[in-house]
Formats: sequence, C-alpha cells, structure tokens
Amino acid sequence: MIRTILASLAAAVVLSGGAAAQTPMTERTEQLQLKPRRVPGLLGYGYDVGEYRGETSTRSSSFRALGTAISRDSARTKFTVESPNISPALQAECAGGQKRTQLGWISFEREDLSYVCSFTRNGQPVPGASFELALQKAGLLARMSQPQRAGEMTYGGRTIRLQTQRIGGVPLPTGRIAGYVFYKDGQEIGGVDFNRIMSPAIYLPPQGSPDRDVAALAALSILFFADPANQME
Repeated sequence: MIRTILASLAAAVVLSGGAAAQTPMTERTEQLQLKPRRVPGLLGYGYDVGEYRGETSTRSSSFRALGTAISRDSARTKFTVESPNISPALQAECAGGQKRTQLGWISFEREDLSYVCSFTRNGQPVPGASFELALQKAGLLARMSQPQRAGEMTYGGRTIRLQTQRIGGVPLPTGRIAGYVFYKDGQEIGGVDFNRIMSPAIYLPPQGSPDRDVAALAALSILFFADPANQME
C-alpha cells in the first residue's frame, strides 16, 4: 500500500514537471519592461523594472581591432540596483575582461575576452556575485545570422545560464542579437526579447521565486551591455 502511494506521488511529480516544461516560458514568467527616468546631473539615466530600480551609465566605442569583437574599453557600464530583497543597493561595473570561468558547456568558438560584471555593496565585493558573457568569434557566420552569446550569472547562492535565442518575432538574418533565454537546471526560467518594435520585453520568474533576483540581475547586465553586434552600421 505504501509503495503504491509513493509510486503515485512520484508519477504526479514527473507529470507536473513535464507539464511545466511544455508550457512556453513566456506563459510561466512575468513580462516586464525597463522604464527609464531622468536623474538630474547623471550622464546616464534612472530606470525601473518591476520592483527593481537604479541608475546606469554606459560608455562604448565603435572601434574594434580586426577579428576582435570586444576590447577592454569598447563597452564599459556601471549600474546600481535595489529592490525589497536587494538592500542596500548593489553597484555593478561591467567591461571587457579576461575569461573568469571555463564555461565548458559552450559549444561555439569564443573570443579571448569576455564581458564581465563585478558587484559591490557599500564599496565591498559581494561574495559569490558575478556575471560573465562569452562572445562568439567574429566572422562571416556571425555577421549573417544572430551572433552567439552565452554565459552565467551567480547571486545569492543561485546560478543560472543564459544564451542567445529568439523568443518572438520573425527570424531575420540581421546579424543582431534577437534575444536571450535563461536556464536553471535545464529549464527555461526567463529571458530578454530584443526582437520587438518597442522596448525589449523582460521575462522574470514569478515574484516569490528564489531565481527572480538572479534572473533580474542577468537581464539588467544584458540590457545595459553595448553589444558590438548591435552597434554595427
């Protein structure tokens, strides 16, 4: 009898997990948009994304050496973020830098430099908080289709993976980034859709999810990145 009950419970768990996996990510997440706001005296701007708010400024350059998709100075971003769960606020500094992790699961040939973000709070490094995005080596394939990007975001003991993937719209060979999807344990939990007429759509896990904050930080890191692929003339 007990074995029968346990077997039934296990089957229910498997079925519920399968149903969740079959439901589109866009229907299992909360869709948000970044709402900019002016901040007097700030070279950048303030923003709100759901319960997350902060300020950002980006310095980018169109100069890139032959065969190099990103240099140390081609994209440099600073942003702050706070929310009911992220307090006091985090300060992020992002730029091109040396690879920090192997990211052995990435299948494409990557650039020597990655786009990396470090996080501090009140001037002190936040243990275990990091963002790294690997870029596909520049070439004809990258120019004809969506360039590949993949990386990881870690915060609060949670790590998620992200990779370029079209979420909505018509697939066109523009050479620009169409979107990103976030993964946790192989399941899609969020993403950013750039393939829109208006501002990008941001998909985060529902409020109360333990992965919401780490997904929000990944989304902000991507949104504020002056990706060379999207700076092409």
